[in-house]
Amino acid sequence: MIRREAAYWIREAWHDLCTAQLLYSARRFNAAAFYSHQAVEKALKSLFFVFLRAEPPRSHVLVELYRELKRAGVELDPALEEAVAELNKFYTVSRYPDAAAGQPFEAVTRRDAERALETARAVADLAEGLLARAGYEGTPGDIKSCG
Repeated sequence: MIRREAAYWIREAWHDLCTAQLLYSARRFNAAAFYSHQAVEKALKSLFFVFLRAEPPRSHVLVELYRELKRAGVELDPALEEAVAELNKFYTVSRYPDAAAGQPFEAVTRRDAERALETARAVADLAEGLLARAGYEGTPGDIKSCG
């Protein structure tokens, strides 16, 4: 059995991933990238409750969250670190004209959103697997399948 907070965070990660997919389908690439960032943030934060036995930091910097988990010995995929770092910019660039140096909906491309979604799915899958090994019963299928 894992702390219920970890289950709440990973389920919210999957929910945000579904939101990102819907926004991508609607050609709202900047919003899809932002929700992909949110999915990764929540998936990583779910791991803090189980593996660090602590509240996650109040940070939106994905690389910091990833590296803190890695330093604590959590078995993260090294290939994901660069993808997580790339996704980090969408916390602001996808929403604010000053951060995007223009319109966010023009600054974030289809390919940006595709990569963001790929990274979010990979991180959510990784977190789900790590939590399952720690006793998590799994995210319900309707949440994971956007049903």
